[in-house]
This record gives sequence, C-alpha cells and structure tokens, in this order.
Amino acid sequence: MKIEFSKGSVLIRNVGEYDVKIYVGQGECSKMFRAHTVILTTRCEYFKIALSNTWATQEDSGPDIYDLLLACDELMLHELAIHIQEHLIRQNVDWVNENLVTILRSTWLIPTCNMIRQFCVEKICDDPWLLFASDKFYQVEDEILVAILQREDLSLPEMYIWNNVIKWATSQLNVELDSNVSKWELKDFALLEEKMHKCLPHIRLNNIDMEEYYHNVRPFKKIFSEQMQERIEEFYFTGRKLDISYNPRLPFIIDSCLIKYEHAALFAHWINRGEGKVSTREKNPFNFRLLIRGSDNGFCGEVYDRIRFEYPALLVLILTDSGEMIGGYQRINSYYWKMFGYDYDRESFLFRINRADFKRSVISRVVRPTHAVYNQQGWGPCFGEGDLWLKRHFRVSEECVCRKASYEFQIVRDESFTVKEYEIFEVTPA
Repeated sequence: MKIEFSKGSVLIRNVGEYDVKIYVGQGECSKMFRAHTVILTTRCEYFKIALSNTWATQEDSGPDIYDLLLACDELMLHELAIHIQEHLIRQNVDWVNENLVTILRSTWLIPTCNMIRQFCVEKICDDPWLLFASDKFYQVEDEILVAILQREDLSLPEMYIWNNVIKWATSQLNVELDSNVSKWELKDFALLEEKMHKCLPHIRLNNIDMEEYYHNVRPFKKIFSEQMQERIEEFYFTGRKLDISYNPRLPFIIDSCLIKYEHAALFAHWINRGEGKVSTREKNPFNFRLLIRGSDNGFCGEVYDRIRFEYPALLVLILTDSGEMIGGYQRINSYYWKMFGYDYDRESFLFRINRADFKRSVISRVVRPTHAVYNQQGWGPCFGEGDLWLKRHFRVSEECVCRKASYEFQIVRDESFTVKEYEIFEVTPA
C-alpha cells in the first residue's frame, strides 16, 4: 500500500502530536513507530476496525473480529489471520455456530481462512441441520454444497439429503415451478438438471431404499439421462451395482435425539475396553436398539420396571436440565439378577459426554463389582451405592442422585439433578 502526503500536510509537520504507537518485533529487536489515527483509519481497513470505539470496548465481539479476519487477507496479514481464527473458534464459538453459513460463504475462496472454514464444515457434518435447516441454505453456492455432499461424515440419511438438494435447486431457479411435479414440462426438468448437475454425482442413490426412491426420487427421474434411468431401475429391481454407488456415509444411524454415531463408537470402545484412538469410520461391533425415551414413555421409574429384567445389557443416557450428558452401562449375567438389592457386574461403567468434543468425554469404571447395580421396585436405573440413581420421579431433584461410592469418581459436580430427557438402549453384538 502506497500512501503519499504533501510536505505541507499539518499531520506531517506535527509529528509530535501522534496518538498511536505501533510496536514491531520483540525485545532488543523491537521498534516503535508513531502514527496518527486519522491516517491509519482512512487508509487501512484493518486499523479502521482495530482503532474503532467498538473494537476498543468489545474486544470479544464476534462480528468485529470476523470483519478484521476478512481484512487480513486483503492486507496479507497471514499470521494475524491464524490467531483471529483460533480466537473465534475458542472464545466466540457460540457466535460462529450461529453464523456458520455466512462464514462459510464469505471465506470459501480465501486461503488464509482455511482453519475457520474447516471448522464450519466439520460442524455441519456433525449437525447437518445447522446448514439444511438454515434460512440461508438456499443462498449457498454450488461449490460449497458439493463439498459438503462429498464428505464421508455427513451425518444425515441420504433421503433427507436428496429432498433438501431438490429444494435448494428449485429455489435458485429464475422461474417458479409448479409444486405438482407431474405437471412439469421437459424444459422444467432440464432447468433442474442443469442446476443440480454438479451435485447429482455425489448423492448416494444406492443408499436410498426402494420405497423412498419410488415416492421421492422417481418423480424427478427425468433429470437423469435415459441410460441412467434404466441403470437406476435395474439397481432397485436386480441389485446390480450403480455406476455412482458409494458406501453409506455413516457406519449406521442411531435412533437417538441425544447422541450421534461417533458417541456409539465411543461406547463400543469402552465396552470392549479398547485402548488408543476411537475409530468412528469402522463398523460398530454393537447394535443399540432404543427401548425407552422419556419424552415418549414418561419420566418415572415404573416405565423402567417393565423392562429391567428382559435385557442383560443396557445403556442409559441422561440429559440433565443443567445441560450435562451423563449415563451408564450395565451388563448383568442372568444368574446374578436380583429383584431387590445389589447386582454383581465387573463391566459396568458410568460416563460424562463432552457435547462439544466427544473425544474429551470421560469414563468412570466400577471399583466395587458387588455393588455395581441396584434394584428397587418402581425405581429407574440405579448404578452403585448412589453413584447414579434415578428413583421414582426423574424430574424431582431429590429423586436423582449422583455421588461417588462404587465407581472411580463422581461424574457430575452436584449430588442431585433433574432429567430433561433420557434414553435407554438394549446393547447386543452386531
């Protein structure tokens, strides 16, 4: 950037009246430069933001720091861009999560913003509705949507992906199409195919079952070539592999409103007493079948009473009203089951899930196997001697207890809590 001032400029003559000091370097290698706010803010977008009253009084404001990040690319301040991205991800993550789509669109072609762009993509893959349910989804560029569709870890059933890509494509057309697809003309399908051309190869039709295909994909079959239409129908009628066949994006979809497939991988890792890194891409060695969900079946011990002795291995997930995700796993040999009192189990454990980063979740294994599980008629699942007890009423704090006794450590800070939602799964080998 070249800045020129006439020699007669008042600011140039009055160098002693500077109001900004800029330090470059460290220690003996540092140097201080004097400058004027009016010059810096007029000539440089970075200083316009950095020296503004808003910046000075709200250093942690997400929008201001983000504007600075975008200015860094223009000014080639690459090192500063890295620090700003780290700050946004660590200190302003809520603001980033609320503006994922906007951030993704504005940084997509900026090389220096790779860190925050990758963060946004991974967040969307973990929770796709941050993108697909956003009112800004229909503004997303083709290149961004294709990049998302190419991901192996996009945790959304393929049928949902197809339906949403159709909505995205039709919303971006310059013509308004009839809501009844059967009334479309060939030119309408041609327009849709042109818009979806880049996306179609990345939609895994072989992972859409026949009934879903018939009701959701088949009405739009004219966007495919005649040859491709024949191959698709051949796949559904004979099982012959498609040219665009892919493996499922996820090892499996777990029927849970509390956890995702990576958490199930973590539980399997713990159940098998695995060591090292948790693999989320391999086939899970266990099936997790939902038995009870609080919002569907109720928040009282009587619900659990009806199934407690039918399934030897159970996983209990609890979302407390304070936002903590906790739970336990039990595997009771039928020989040890008791109607009342304590049951023996060496494999039981409790856990606390870190909802921001599942890899930072913690496990608390049983240390007194003779008191691993407690049974009481009319009560919910109970682990240890009060280590994690849900008694008769799960939304009464006195009835929900968590204190260290038979397990390694206490999994929540408070000794009592209330339940916002819970789920109980049967766990069986796959």
